[in-house]
Order: sequence, then C-alpha cells, then structure tokens
Amino acid sequence: MLSKALLRLGTSAARHPWRVIAAWLIAATLAVLAAITIGGRTADSMTAPGLDSQRAAQLIERAGTGQEGMTAQVVVTPLDGGATFFDRGSARTALTRLQSEVQRVPHVLGTSDPAGALDAGGDTAARGGLVSADGRIAVVRVQYPDQSRLSAEDLDALVDLGDRLRAELPLRIEMGGNLFYAFSDPDGGTSELIGILAAAAILFLAFGSLVAAALPIGMAVFGLTVGVAAMTVLAGVTDVPTFAPVLGSMVGLGVGIDYALFVLARHREYLARGLDPREAAGRAVATAGRPVVFAGGTVVVSILGMAVANVPFMTVGGFAVSIVVLTMVLASVTLLPAFLGAAGPRLARTGLIGRALRTGKPGRL
Repeated sequence: MLSKALLRLGTSAARHPWRVIAAWLIAATLAVLAAITIGGRTADSMTAPGLDSQRAAQLIERAGTGQEGMTAQVVVTPLDGGATFFDRGSARTALTRLQSEVQRVPHVLGTSDPAGALDAGGDTAARGGLVSADGRIAVVRVQYPDQSRLSAEDLDALVDLGDRLRAELPLRIEMGGNLFYAFSDPDGGTSELIGILAAAAILFLAFGSLVAAALPIGMAVFGLTVGVAAMTVLAGVTDVPTFAPVLGSMVGLGVGIDYALFVLARHREYLARGLDPREAAGRAVATAGRPVVFAGGTVVVSILGMAVANVPFMTVGGFAVSIVVLTMVLASVTLLPAFLGAAGPRLARTGLIGRALRTGKPGRL
C-alpha cells in the first residue's frame, strides 16, 4: 500500500519536475516571509515543574530580591601592567566611571560596587569577590530584569558602551553573562558549512558527477530552510529554546543527506538497468522511499519522546526539531524525485570510488 502510494508520488514528481520544484520554492518563500513577519526569537525559559531548583527560583522571584532576572559581567583590568585597583590612581578612577556609566544603561536594575568596596579597603573588596587578590582584575556584575522584558537592543546597548569606554578609559574591558547567551546571534553556521563542503567532496568522488553530488546536499539545504523557517514561526507562538535551531540544523542536514542517498543510489541502479529516468525515479521512491519514511518516523517518535520528561522547554525543543525531520522526509519523496527527473540520464555515470570497488583495485584512486 505504502509502496504503491510512493510509486505514484515519485513518478508524478519526476514527470512534472518543474511544477514540484516551483511548489517547493513557493513554500520556502512563504515560510521565510512568515518567519520574518510573525516569527519570534528563541528564548531559554528553562522551567522544570516539580524540581527543587524550580521552586527555589519561584521563591526568589516572589520575594522580589532583584536577583531573579538576567545578569551580565563586565571584567576590567588596567592597561598599565604595573597599576592595580588598590592604588588611588587613574585605574580606580576609570573603574568608578565605568561603574556609573553601566548603571545608566537602559533596563539595568543595579550593579555590584567594586569601587565602593575598594574605598572600604582592598581586603574587603578581595573577600567580596569583586577584585582579585593582586588588585589587577575587578568585576562589575550587572543585574537586569526577566528575559521577557528584554531584547537584543539591551545587549547592543551594553556592548556599544563597552566599545566606547575602551577608547576613553585606560582599561581592558571584557563582557559576558547569560544576557549574551540569550541575545547573541549564532556564529553563522561555519561548522555546518565545513560539513557540507566535506560531504560534497566525498559525494563527488563516489558518484563522479557534480549533479549527482549536488542533489542530496541541495535537497537537504532546501528542506532545512523550510524547516528552520517553520521553527522560527513556532517561536512567535511559544518559547522555543535556543538549542533547537542548532540541533535542528545538525539533525536536518544529517538525515536529509542520508535519506537522499538512499533514493539516489537506487535510482542510479535502475538507470544502469536501462530504465527511463522518470520511471527509475518513481521506482526508487517506491523501494528506497519506504525505509526513508519509516526511518524518519522513528526519529520523530524518538525526539518527541522527550515530552515524557515533562520538562516544557525540552518538549517544545523536540517538537521543533521534529518539524525539520518531517520536512526532510517530505522533501525526499517529492522534491528529490523532481530533481532526479529534471537531471535525466546524466546521473548514470560511475565515480572514482565506484569504479575502484567494481574493479577491486583501490590503488587507482
């Protein structure tokens, strides 16, 4: 039953490839536009009902201690290698100014007071953890309200202040804290790009065709775009944890390329037997597509199993990643056969690794 449905689906996609590709392009465009207009940002609302740590956090919030929000740390040291904050010189004056400037940043509830502790004595400041024992390093802890009241603009304001003060004060200034973790943008996916390039090189050697090597990667990237855009739309409705897009990208690229290889390898086998490319694509989806569907379903069920832990952020994160996996399964049985039908007989060429395995002479590589 499933094989027949997949045969009809794959054959239809291969016979009308440009319609299917156009439909995916429209879907991707709409998903990206929806992500831009109504999508939200990921947020770490890591609540865990029933745990002692969660009850403690709720008690702190109800008590109104001012410590229930987000924090940042500004760590400074004098540029002069011989100066310390214990000395009543330019370094301590600069620390006092930095502390007052940070307190005026929007939404800052308060800061620690290393300058005041130094006025009371170097030993007092060191015991309070505000200044290092040698007086070379001071820490200004910055208290913000809850993450729901903040945005990336608050992080930008603190970073801009640091950039300005670096040029004006004789201090080396470094910053960190969970404010940066919550609102900093990712590094641009450099690791994913390296993985894609490595996969492309291996696929090219195996298939001996640039088109054959590009199809699995192209399908995976296409499906990942739709899946991550849908995840962003979900973030506009509920709190999606920050790990979800990263995990979704890794899992999505992996299963997308893997599932595409199942179908592509079977398609090339049928081409070698002399079948028409469109018929070969349909049969490849009917045979290799069934384990793809079952494998994708198994991954989705496994990820959704995180809901059993009854931890809300893990449940939502698992659901978000499942969207990416389902998108990859759908692309494998619709978009990929369309690519195969459009490529025609050019995918029948055997690559270097394939020829070496057939001849039993790996030295030819």
